[in-house]
Amino acid sequence: MRKYQELSLEQIIEQVRMDKLVSDDFCLYGKEDGELALARSYWVSNYPDVVEERDIYPADVVEQDLQLVYYGEQLIDVLSVALEEITEASHQDLVEALNYYQQHDSFMKFED
Repeated sequence: MRKYQELSLEQIIEQVRMDKLVSDDFCLYGKEDGELALARSYWVSNYPDVVEERDIYPADVVEQDLQLVYYGEQLIDVLSVALEEITEASHQDLVEALNYYQQHDSFMKFED
């Protein structure tokens, strides 16, 4: 995923779904943390560096006063698992899976 751009969660999901992204070398940042929303926009940038056990966020993130919302590795994993379970998942299904993972640190099970 291209970094240093703002995308809606819907656009991010489409990129992951259509491009079959395997590179997870990005993080999503936003004005607020908490539950993800389909129409909300997120900034795509680098992972924070860890220095002396502290996260040092990228300059572009600090300049915009953004907060870490999702690690790319987790985002790709959650979307991949959800799409394996239900290939025709709606965007809202995928947002629910992402939010579920954030709250429970486990993958959401979809009902058959």
